[in-house]
Amino acid sequence: MTDAISTENLRQHVQALVFDRSPSDKSLELERASEYICSEFSKVGLTVWKEPLEWEGNQFHNIVAEKRGTLVPDQIVIVGAHYDTVPDSPGADDNASAVSVLLEMAAHIQRVTTRSTVRLIAFTLEEYGYVGSTYYARKAKREGEKVVGMISLEMVGFTARRQKYPAYINPKYYPNVGDFIGIVGNQRSEALVEKVRQCLKTYVPQLPAEFIVVPGNGEGLEEVRLSDHGPFWDQGYPALLFTDTAFLRNPNYHLPSDTIETLDFEFMKKVAIGVFYSVVELAK
Repeated sequence: MTDAISTENLRQHVQALVFDRSPSDKSLELERASEYICSEFSKVGLTVWKEPLEWEGNQFHNIVAEKRGTLVPDQIVIVGAHYDTVPDSPGADDNASAVSVLLEMAAHIQRVTTRSTVRLIAFTLEEYGYVGSTYYARKAKREGEKVVGMISLEMVGFTARRQKYPAYINPKYYPNVGDFIGIVGNQRSEALVEKVRQCLKTYVPQLPAEFIVVPGNGEGLEEVRLSDHGPFWDQGYPALLFTDTAFLRNPNYHLPSDTIETLDFEFMKKVAIGVFYSVVELAK
């Protein structure tokens, strides 16, 4: 995967998605993004479907791509990334960077055999209260889906010379340079955190990574819940957040300046390799 996963492919995916995709006033642009994602999933041979949901009187879609497991297909590993933006932001880091990693993973997951089913999901309406992921997680729980692990990719393309932390984290225990990927789990996800820790250490040791496990479902620690893993925590599923720490590092967060020129594609490639191997190991 070190050679197969390509910075050029990652860049091309971001370039195809880097425009205002806000559902509040750019619904056609959001639909254009969804069609691109569907096309990329389909061209690599995954089974793809759109999952419709209603929001404020309009219909939107989660996009689901599936590689069915060979031995225990009812066990599901999910990787998700939202594809909407806030108004007036092209959303390069937030969240085209993560969608590009999702699409690059899709291109390579077909090369391996997995015992469990792998689902890659582009969630809609994350910026409006995690509407897409909440819909999916509640439906999965209601229908008894066996989600053995979920990884949420949220802003994975920005590095910086300085790193900030929430008030409840002691910075002396963490780097002051923003060149690492952050992985956050809750108590129910501790085993998942350890599996991913070992995968990153084994397969992409050159990627700095920092891990944190929060109590409960992260209640009162709002920064650790700010993505599509939160609804899975709330439904009792083990789930992790992969992030470059968003506004704690990236000054372009939710602004027109969140452009492709600000991204670190070598960093994104390392993240993609790490996520790929983590998913393969989880799906074994």
